[in-house]
This record gives sequence, structure tokens and C-alpha cells, in this order.
Amino acid sequence: MPLYRGFFKKGPTIPEQPVEPTRRIVRSEPVEKARPTAPAAPPPAAPAPLVPPPATPAPGRTIASSVPEAPNVATGPVVGWLAIVAGPGRGQTLQLSYGVNDIGSGPHARIRLNFGDPTIAADNHAAIIYTARSRRFYLAQSAASETWLNGQPVRESVELVGGETVRFGQTQVRFVPLCGPGFDWRDGD
Repeated sequence: MPLYRGFFKKGPTIPEQPVEPTRRIVRSEPVEKARPTAPAAPPPAAPAPLVPPPATPAPGRTIASSVPEAPNVATGPVVGWLAIVAGPGRGQTLQLSYGVNDIGSGPHARIRLNFGDPTIAADNHAAIIYTARSRRFYLAQSAASETWLNGQPVRESVELVGGETVRFGQTQVRFVPLCGPGFDWRDGD
């Protein structure tokens, strides 16, 4: 069945409504349009290079993957940071953004602690939530994973004010807020 069924039917005409003009979005950088080209002849086949078999790590060691993973990147303005102060990844910082910043070691976690700590859950170990309406941060812990705040186990959502030490598995992070009651990126809106 064609998608334009009924388009060419004769019938009562409906008066035309004024149409709003289309908005134009101006890009900061010019974009080159792809132009179709004639298919080129495939290059001659080269002999396959010899690839050594994958190495097996010694007990207690890991091998870094040759496939780079996407870095921890906040979506939107940065509202705070987590600085890793102990454990694998010590010295690294992770950016927090508006909303729910779920923490885990897997590729689907917004904040990835993938520095080699096997005790961190892949997807939902914990979350740090920044609410723009109240301008407050909260630490929410997953029921399946253990999270500690300043040496005490987290049993329910807890407000974070800044300077707290949070432990996920063997990794300890220090929470550093940027936004809060005194400043928020949305103040100018």
C-alpha cells in the first residue's frame, strides 16, 4: 500500500493555513557534503599479516585492551567532580553533570570507574544525583553493591555537601561540588 494513499483524491478543498517559516540553524564550522563517486576497482588483496595469539596474563595481572574505550564525559555543563584518592585510578577526576550520574565499571555507566577494580559493579554500583530545582547533591546506593560514605555504610539516599569520601569497592573518591545554592549554570536562563 503506498504511503501517499488518498493524496491525489478529488474532494472538498480545505482552506490553506498559514505556514510558519522554517528555522535555519547556522553551524560554527562549514561541513563538507559527501558527493557520490563512481565505484573504484578494489585494491589487490595483500597477504594477511601474521598475528600473534593473544597473550594470557600472569595471575593477578591484566592486559590493557588495544580497543580504546570512550572517556568519561559529562553530558552538559559540569556540576561537580569525583577525584579518585585511593585505589586503582588514583589521581584521576570524573565529571558530574545534571541529573542522575550512575556509577559503575561497565560501558553503560555514566560515570565509569573502569580502572581495574573488580569489586565495582558494571552498571549500577551507586549514583550521585544533582537536582537543579533544589540545587543539592544526593548519593544513592544500589541494593546489590556496597558503598561507604566517610567510613560508614550507605543504607539510604544521603545528601552530599562537599568534601566527603565515598568508597566503591577498593576505590575511594572525594566529592567536589561546583554547583549548589550559590551558583548554578541555569542562573542566567
